[in-house]
Amino acid sequence: MVAILTYHSQNIRGDRPADNDHVALAADLAALHETSKRVITLDALMDWLEGKSADETVADAVALTFDDGCDLDVRDIEYPGLGLQRSFLGIMEDFIGRLPSEGRPRLHVSSFVIASREARRQIDAASLFGRGWMNDDWWRAADAGGLFSVENHGWDHNHPALEGDARGNFHTVDSHEQCIEQVVHAAEAIEEMIGRRPKYFAYPFGESSAYIREVFFPEFPDLHGCRAALGTDPGPVTRTANRWNLPRYVCGRDWASPQELVSLLG
Repeated sequence: MVAILTYHSQNIRGDRPADNDHVALAADLAALHETSKRVITLDALMDWLEGKSADETVADAVALTFDDGCDLDVRDIEYPGLGLQRSFLGIMEDFIGRLPSEGRPRLHVSSFVIASREARRQIDAASLFGRGWMNDDWWRAADAGGLFSVENHGWDHNHPALEGDARGNFHTVDSHEQCIEQVVHAAEAIEEMIGRRPKYFAYPFGESSAYIREVFFPEFPDLHGCRAALGTDPGPVTRTANRWNLPRYVCGRDWASPQELVSLLG
């Protein structure tokens, strides 16, 4: 079994792991290292799930994911009322840099980003103080840097902050046309930005319709080009997991301290 862990870099309400995903990530990386947990890529996880690798390749392993693609993933930002926040990327680099060069753990994260610039502008204005913290100018360099893979979080997240048609959740993405917009058009836009096609999709809010899970992803692989889609139902990935709705644990919802994370992972 493998646990997929999920963090959101815009989740900043205080200075404790329970209310700041940056503080949580730093503490969790240390706890994972101390308990001999390994970080693996989603590709390694999928190779195991598809029977291409043995159980030993994922023993004591977790996979890391970030959702929404906020600039705080990669940029240190002065956050209103709470001071300078070290980026997720900086936290990972700091963690690696503190350890002896021999035997340093390998880190990797899949960062799921929203493709539409206009959607990101509206979400930023409504949810992130309108500071312009949802850009795409870092995607290519991050994806090429070795620690990140930039992946698909939908065209516009079907976010409630968006103008126009009724929005608010991803359960309503339940037709072929909507799936083409949210998955395929998003993948094309991300590919143009980073130079490769995304291989993974994370459902916005962790929500999905029966159509996208049971029809679109299984029956149209040549259109979407994904190896798997990720939800947020809590639980580990097992050999029998549905690759079109892989479970994930969410920081703050499923654990609120490194001790709770260690206990969760067993």
